[in-house]
Amino acid sequence: MAARSEPYVDLHLHTVASDGTLTPAQLVDYASSRGYRAVAVTDHDSWESIGGAQALGSRVGLEVIPGIELSTNLDEREIHVLGYFIDHNDRVFQAKVAHFRQARVERAARIVEKLSAMGVRIELPRVLQIAAGGAVGRPHLARALQELGYVGSVDEAFARYLGAGCPAYVGKDFLTPEESFALVHEAGGLAFFAHPGIENCDDLIDGFVAAGLDGLEVWHAKHTPAQARHYQEIAAQRGLLVSGGSDYHGDGLGGGAPRNQVRVPYQVVERMKERLSEATLRKWNQTVIE
Repeated sequence: MAARSEPYVDLHLHTVASDGTLTPAQLVDYASSRGYRAVAVTDHDSWESIGGAQALGSRVGLEVIPGIELSTNLDEREIHVLGYFIDHNDRVFQAKVAHFRQARVERAARIVEKLSAMGVRIELPRVLQIAAGGAVGRPHLARALQELGYVGSVDEAFARYLGAGCPAYVGKDFLTPEESFALVHEAGGLAFFAHPGIENCDDLIDGFVAAGLDGLEVWHAKHTPAQARHYQEIAAQRGLLVSGGSDYHGDGLGGGAPRNQVRVPYQVVERMKERLSEATLRKWNQTVIE
């Protein structure tokens, strides 16, 4: 009898609810076609795709973990925090996240103003239209720039205008990492430092642990194998959980792998469940049953 293949997961996926191009149905199809046992919907400052993806996933035997990616600022360094197993239906949580959503619109307006001063004219209403009700982000601005012929690709838009240190860059000043950990915990979830190898902020990890960080995103499409091993070692030394995912936003958008380039074993989800509070795990199991 042939050995059963190792079950894998992707715990970092985006949809149209933020700056991805996949609908919940397309995300479930994407994950199912690749044989994943579980995925996490981790839109930027958004929860709207979680319920739909969970309902569709239950029909095909795909475990859909409710998640979120929060943008934080520390000493002008942008730190992303992933929350897993959050209660996305909690009204207090939703209200706080909605505040960050509005801050995203204000940030987009400031970027549009900077671009206009450079003679690069795009309209904020068009950017919001591209976002289609999702949490607006720089990829939507990049697509507006591409649409008008200012750049040939989203990657070029970031390299010339929108990336950190570029002329139209505007930082996020929504909340601190510590505040994001608290927000995730208040929603019953676990807080992870997203793609630390990209941020190059290893000096911050010990302080984050003291402030309540639960884990590190070890495997990521932009982490090298050496970086993955490095963060596995850090996590083991500090008693942190590990996670990983492709950070897939959709074909042609960059930032993630369109194929199984990130191999994350299902055991990481089992370790998360062991760390969750009994109340959160009970609520999660009830959601899966429903």
